[in-house]
Amino acid sequence: MTKSFYKDRLGRPAELFKLIANVRNIKKRNLLRGYSSKPTLSIHDAEIIRRDNSLHDSMIVGAVLRGRHGLLDAASPRKRSGKKTSADLYTLVPFTPLEWRNEVCYSAGFINSMKTRAIESLQIMQALTHLESMDPNESLNSLLELARTHGASNFLSYKLAYIRSTRDLSPQLTELVAEIENEICHRGSPGLHFSALENLSSKISLFIVARRRISGLTDRVQGDFRRSLALSNFIPTPLDETDVAGFLLRATESSLIDALYSVLIIFNLGTEFESVRREFEKRIDSEVLLQMQELIRHCTTPSNQRIVTEYYHAQNEDSDPSLDLYRVSSAFLERPQYAIYRNKFDKVIGARLLADIIDGQSYKIQNAAPDCKSLLLAPDGTPLQEDLNVTLDLFYRTYLFLKYLENQANLLVLGQEEIKYIFENTVGLEALLTENEIRTLYMMAPPQAKSLVTVLALALYRKKSVDPDIDFEFRSDFISHVIGTHKGSILEFINDLLNDSPSVANYIVGSLDEVTLEKMYTLVQNASEASEVRRDILRAVGQKLNRIEYFIEADAISTRSKVSKLQHYFDSSRMYVDSVAMQKWLDTNPTISTEQYRALYRRNKTKISSVESTSIQDTTVFLIHFEDEDEYLVQQIAKDAFEQFCLNNEFGIQSYLGRRIRHNTLQGVMIETVDAVLKKQEHQAIMSTTSMRKSIQAWLGTYNAIIEKLRKEQLQFKSSSSLFSATLDFNDSFTKENIRLLCSTLRSTGGAELLNDLVIAFCWNQIAPQLENASRFIKTTLLNEANNSIEQHFFRYHSAAPENRLKSDLHDAVNEVFKKVASWFQVPQTGFISTSIRDLCHIILLDLGWPLSQVQFVGNCVDCKYTGISVHRIYDCLAVLLQNACKHGEDGSKIIVDVTSVKANTGSVLENVLIQVTSTVSEEKFTPSKERIQKAIDSKETGADMVTEGYTGIKKVKFITRATEGIQTLHWSADDLSRKLTLGFSLHAEHAIEKN
Repeated sequence: MTKSFYKDRLGRPAELFKLIANVRNIKKRNLLRGYSSKPTLSIHDAEIIRRDNSLHDSMIVGAVLRGRHGLLDAASPRKRSGKKTSADLYTLVPFTPLEWRNEVCYSAGFINSMKTRAIESLQIMQALTHLESMDPNESLNSLLELARTHGASNFLSYKLAYIRSTRDLSPQLTELVAEIENEICHRGSPGLHFSALENLSSKISLFIVARRRISGLTDRVQGDFRRSLALSNFIPTPLDETDVAGFLLRATESSLIDALYSVLIIFNLGTEFESVRREFEKRIDSEVLLQMQELIRHCTTPSNQRIVTEYYHAQNEDSDPSLDLYRVSSAFLERPQYAIYRNKFDKVIGARLLADIIDGQSYKIQNAAPDCKSLLLAPDGTPLQEDLNVTLDLFYRTYLFLKYLENQANLLVLGQEEIKYIFENTVGLEALLTENEIRTLYMMAPPQAKSLVTVLALALYRKKSVDPDIDFEFRSDFISHVIGTHKGSILEFINDLLNDSPSVANYIVGSLDEVTLEKMYTLVQNASEASEVRRDILRAVGQKLNRIEYFIEADAISTRSKVSKLQHYFDSSRMYVDSVAMQKWLDTNPTISTEQYRALYRRNKTKISSVESTSIQDTTVFLIHFEDEDEYLVQQIAKDAFEQFCLNNEFGIQSYLGRRIRHNTLQGVMIETVDAVLKKQEHQAIMSTTSMRKSIQAWLGTYNAIIEKLRKEQLQFKSSSSLFSATLDFNDSFTKENIRLLCSTLRSTGGAELLNDLVIAFCWNQIAPQLENASRFIKTTLLNEANNSIEQHFFRYHSAAPENRLKSDLHDAVNEVFKKVASWFQVPQTGFISTSIRDLCHIILLDLGWPLSQVQFVGNCVDCKYTGISVHRIYDCLAVLLQNACKHGEDGSKIIVDVTSVKANTGSVLENVLIQVTSTVSEEKFTPSKERIQKAIDSKETGADMVTEGYTGIKKVKFITRATEGIQTLHWSADDLSRKLTLGFSLHAEHAIEKN
């Protein structure tokens, strides 16, 4: 009867009230009974229930809140069944961790209340422990069954990510992957699975991913990285006992399987967490504990295969084996040897990846090897004392160096050559070294290595610090070193480094961008010279390292300078994002969604080309399926890119606004005009009265408060009252249409090569309404507020003529300045130059000293205007062809430039532009010219020789078009009778839309 009463009156099963009856604290017992009568429980209510419990009561609270009939999941039948979706897991933990013993009991109580399901889950986990040895079809079907039965879990996501990253999956297996993703509702919240993929995938830089995640989540997690699953996944093992509570809470809040997995990890790290393991052994149900011990025994069975597959390594052959193992081991933490290996690195590498949140704290490693300088300086391939088959490489040496730095005195025994060797043979130090460690490295360097360490510290600081002005001290020492040792020549300094430390030189070059060089006033006189120095450095390093990318970047500096003759690249009166820098950043820092999109295009282009023999109906069905998957990935790419577009400290809108604010441009502009009014000679007489001075001071206080609110809140992206948002709302109609247009344009290109160019254009379109709103807000709402403040503070002077003139002048000044500030928030035309092929030819020919009259333009698109980064690419390719035509053409003969285009499809902003340059060659040069052209086209386009004499500049055109179009588009033809040579290329270019 009691059971029926509870079920009918309260909708709660009797088992729940039996649990509550076992709570020893009477007040907490009554509190739970009261909460059980509520239909739902708030997070605040749950936080109160979790606090101030004995260890015994914490176990019961874990079962009451998160168990089979848990109060927190009572409102949702799906959650009550234990089957969660990705969206349920990919949320911030709302609770504050308890003391670790209480958190152990809370987790144990949750697990015990789900005993039958927990044993079943452990059996499934045991079947998946040797995933590397299983057939992919078998393993994916097992994961599909796990998803159907238990829903989403971080454990499942990592196992699936492992298969996707380490196997070359057939279309049939890819369909199985899609089924698993659909089962856990991946598309509704892709962050869960993407978090696992980005931690495992060898194609994505872990250092860049960590920086991106930290940028977006630091303010939200408030110092506790375990609150965010994305951040917690960077450190999937507990760092120390103080971290155990947050580690367990994150897992318990996710799912039962993740809670079990976290306990297994702690058991595997028993040496490090002996007291935690013993506490669990006392609290967990004996049958569940037996199954856990059986699973761990099963995990100790050696496997015939390595978890790092050949396919995985082939995705990034430059990656170090120890780094590959570090990443892949995160999918096998139920196996003791991998948990121990990963935990050791987590305490050094992981802690530094998240140093901005956890203050770069050092964590103790049990049985760690002593500081060993000889091992640190040993050659790659040196055997190591590891249970796993690992030898010394760049990543492992990085780990050793970071451990070595924990004892600052160790730096005193490193000589200059040893420091060079370490920096030559480590990775990611700009991401891993904390700012305090960089300063320590700088301060503790031995005298003979001081100059080298100074420039290394500058390079590290430039890459690490978010404040571009913070490196003043290091710049000063760098300048002194270059003046004292290299006669003031930065290029000579780089060349000297290149002789014996090319990797160190390459590392430093990354920090010597044009902005930094401009600040070295005693070495570089102006911005133009800074560009020249940067260009010369790039060419020197490119020559030494035989890297074509450096030549391309060097030439791009010249291109920007020449193209800007048509139009100012940076219009200081408008909103600014350095689109060229953003495009370069996106190229070098792809997200996991970008990589999946590129892989999808490669796979589906192959499949589309193979459906010619099938029915039209089958083809249509396939294309619909492709477009569905395509749009979902484009959404994620756009989301990540737009966040960088807004927030990136190097090129984003926030950086632009930050400079305006930090350098007092905003405040100066808004105060200067008002000050000019108050300093007018005609107003000095009336301002001498006490009452007027008080009114002016009071009004200035109000006016400054308006400016401060605009500066500190409304122009800050992360403020609650901001005029801007870096987050995309996919339910918004404008965003939907913008995404649709982006997808359509991408499909029309037939590949993913122009992805980043088009994403930048998308970002400009997406920010436009926000900029318009900000402009409107400043010149209406804020302006009205400022004008009203004048009326309120000077209302008593409405009848006096001199006072009225002052008030009127203040109104005029305020109106002028607010309209000026509002004008900043205008969208430039995608942040790029818009120009025609004819105009580009004129610039090139002027540089070559070739008369314009000797060029004949033909074709239907000579005067069509194009925009975007494609203008720079067209310029670079066209310059090669025109230079060759001028150099090798017959004197007095005409050069014909033929420009045609084909629109990609209706509604697309892209056109496929075909440019052909024809020149007449003298009889003696004709045959050698043909041979040089053919040789250049047949040869590889990599290597330093691409910028040598003659037609070998063709290699540059091949390189650029291949990078943009997926295949090189350079072609040529010869007319032996007329001795005419024609070279041409095609590129997709963004058509410039003229605005009224």
